[in-house]
Amino acid sequence: MNHFDLKSDLITPAVALKLVPAFVSAYELAASAANEIEFLGGELQHQILPHLRNWAVEFELNRRARLGLIPFSSSFENNSRNNHRHLELRKGNVLLTISQTHHCIDLPRDCVFRNEHCENGQYCLEGFEKDVDSFNKNIYAILTHGQGKNAPGFILCGIPAPDMKKWSQTVNLFDIVCNLELVDAAPVTEEIHLGYRESVKKIITNA
Repeated sequence: MNHFDLKSDLITPAVALKLVPAFVSAYELAASAANEIEFLGGELQHQILPHLRNWAVEFELNRRARLGLIPFSSSFENNSRNNHRHLELRKGNVLLTISQTHHCIDLPRDCVFRNEHCENGQYCLEGFEKDVDSFNKNIYAILTHGQGKNAPGFILCGIPAPDMKKWSQTVNLFDIVCNLELVDAAPVTEEIHLGYRESVKKIITNA
């Protein structure tokens, strides 16, 4: 079994300082797209804003990972049923996905890829009794965010228990950076705004 501490082994202050600006800029991208894409007016804009935030967070994390600005590799993967595509971040033997939740301490809802990652990945952690030889050795963690309109109200990283019913460990990124100076190394430009709006149109068209 491995002892793994989320705060010292993954979400260190240096890593949190790089992740938080990605979420902040993503929420700004989502709010801008909601106001600027011509067919997202009225009630439709209100309904789609949570989806715009999810897409923007994945867009920004992927962009920054590919620029080497966050210490993760990134790829978009399909679930085992090939009916949903999501971003995965990897660092060493840790796999992260991203979810929007209503409250800081909430676990994301059940879904195919989260349940599979969780079942296969958590038994290598200290405290979970299971023969790990038949399981992969990845540790599965989730970055959650939510509550804000133009900025995230919280950003949490958590390791769920194997049954996805509770958190095994959590760390609040805003708590880590609250006394540190945030500097965005890759602020959003008009070109990035345009790229995100085009990606949104493609997602909606292909839905």
